[in-house]
Formats: sequence, structure tokens, C-alpha cells
Amino acid sequence: MSIFFNYVLNPKKMRTQISSLSNNYFTAYIDTDLDLYELYWHEASADMTDEDYQTLLSEGLKVLIDEGYISSFKYQLLDNRFNFFTISPDLQEWQHENIGKKVVETIGYYPKTAFIQNADFITQLSFEQTMEETGETAGLVRYFDNIEDAKAWLFDDA
Repeated sequence: MSIFFNYVLNPKKMRTQISSLSNNYFTAYIDTDLDLYELYWHEASADMTDEDYQTLLSEGLKVLIDEGYISSFKYQLLDNRFNFFTISPDLQEWQHENIGKKVVETIGYYPKTAFIQNADFITQLSFEQTMEETGETAGLVRYFDNIEDAKAWLFDDA
């Protein structure tokens, strides 16, 4: 078992933290009952480097695949309210090639994805540009101001 993840159990559902406890930039979970991947950014993301971003996302995808959680991945909730890391065009391409494409290749589709928007225009724009670069996401990505509306949209057909 990887040292990358930590079990966080809720008596009503199975929710597993898959991000490292030493990761100050975001916390990620997989909820196998809801088929939901959640990522919550932290203010420390302002200090994250491109290398940190690549390493952490690569490790997270590896855990999802190696531990079999990738099959419980129909929905994504990505909370960017406290994300202060701007994704450069080069990093946008890296993410598309090394994360987005691998997810689609592994599970056969792109998960329905709800973003909670960041108030910072440049940071938010960098995330929107990253998503625009992937053709697989048509109709599967929306942006929200709060978690409640995002979850209502994610699960409206569940």
C-alpha cells in the first residue's frame, strides 16, 4: 500500500484521502460510494512550483490506478476557491497529455466535472484554458460559485 494516501472514513460512506499528508497545496479524496473524486486547494498553493504540480498530480493518478480507485471515478469536484497557482500554457499541455488523456484512456470517458471558481481572474482563466484544450470534455465541465450547486449539477442524472 502506498504511503501516498491516508484513510478518512465516514460512517455513511467510503471516502479515502489519496493526497499525501505532507501536501500543503491541496487535499484530494475518492468517494467510492458516490464515484466522486474531490480536490480542495489550499492557500499554500501560491508557493507551489510547476514541478510540485506535476509530481503531485502524477502521484495522485498513480494511486487512483494502482489501488483500483480509477473505476470509481465518474464525477469530479474541483474546489479552486483557495487555489493561487497559475497553470502556464506549457503546464496546461503537460496536464492534458499526462493526466487528462491517461484518465480517458484508462476509464474510457472524461468524468463529469464541476469547478468551484476562484475569484482571481488569471488563476481561473488558466484552469478554464486547460479544460478548453481537451475535446473530450464537451458538455461535461461547468463552473460554479459554491459546492452545493456544483454537487446538485454533478448528481442530477445519478
